[in-house]
Amino acid sequence: MKTNEELYRGKKRGLYDPSEIEVFFTKLGQEIYKVTDNKTHKSQMTDEDWILYCNTASKCVRFGTIWGPKEMTDFKQDELSVLQLFLDKREQNA
Repeated sequence: MKTNEELYRGKKRGLYDPSEIEVFFTKLGQEIYKVTDNKTHKSQMTDEDWILYCNTASKCVRFGTIWGPKEMTDFKQDELSVLQLFLDKREQNA
């Protein structure tokens, strides 16, 4: 995860600049979207799973905004399991 210094090169964080947590969730949501883009064929992922992944990714990229969730309790249990799946993938690749 990047620190504020790396994100803003020593400048003060502006009122509309994303926080470190928002940047983290945005990148996580982008990773989830990449999987759904690659698995649009019906034999690769069920419709229910595809919708769940897309909804989870949508909440991630909107995290902390006016229209998005503000904390982890705003995610449903199924969405939390998708998040955990992708966080586990990150740990295995690191």
